[in-house]
Amino acid sequence: MQLLCQLARRGYQENLTDMLRRCAIGALLVALTILVGACRVGTEESSTRSSEAVIATAYADAEQTKQATFQTPPPTSVTPSPTPPLESPTPAMTATPTPGQPVVTADYNAYVRFGPDESYDNLDFFLAGQRAFVVGRYESEINGTWWYIRRIDEGKDGWVWSGAVTLTGDASGILILEAPEQ
Repeated sequence: MQLLCQLARRGYQENLTDMLRRCAIGALLVALTILVGACRVGTEESSTRSSEAVIATAYADAEQTKQATFQTPPPTSVTPSPTPPLESPTPAMTATPTPGQPVVTADYNAYVRFGPDESYDNLDFFLAGQRAFVVGRYESEINGTWWYIRRIDEGKDGWVWSGAVTLTGDASGILILEAPEQ
C-alpha cells in the first residue's frame, strides 16, 4: 500500500510539474506576442512636417483669418488730393521706444507688410502673442487703421492691420504716416 501511495504521489507531482511547465510556456508565448506587436507600433512613416510646410500653413491660416474677419465696406468716391512724395518708400523711424509708448500684441498669426494695405507685399510674419512698439499709424475709410510697428524681440518692422492686434497704451500721440509707394 505504501508503494502504491508513493507511485500515486510521484504521478501527481509529475502531472503538476508538467502542468506548471505548460503554463510557463504559454505565458512566455503571450508575452512574446505582445512584444512583437509592440515592436511594430511606430514603424509607419513619420508624419512630421518640415518647417517650410508649417510656415506656409501658418501664412495661409493668417490670410484666411484676416479675410474672414475684415469685411471691406462698399467703395465710396474719394477725390484724390495731391500729396508730396516721400523721401523714402518706408518711413524712417529713428526714435528709441520709450517705456510709455503704445504696444500691440498679435491676436493671431498676421502678416507684417511693406505698406498699410493688403496690396503691399508681405515682409514678415507677426505670430500670435508677439509684441511690438507702435511708432506710426495710417487711417483709411476703405482699409481701416494700420499700425507701423517696431519689433521688440525679433522680426522685421512694418505695417500690421489693427484688426489683427490688441493695442495697449495711449494711441493719441502716435504719428500719422503716409502710405509708401508700391
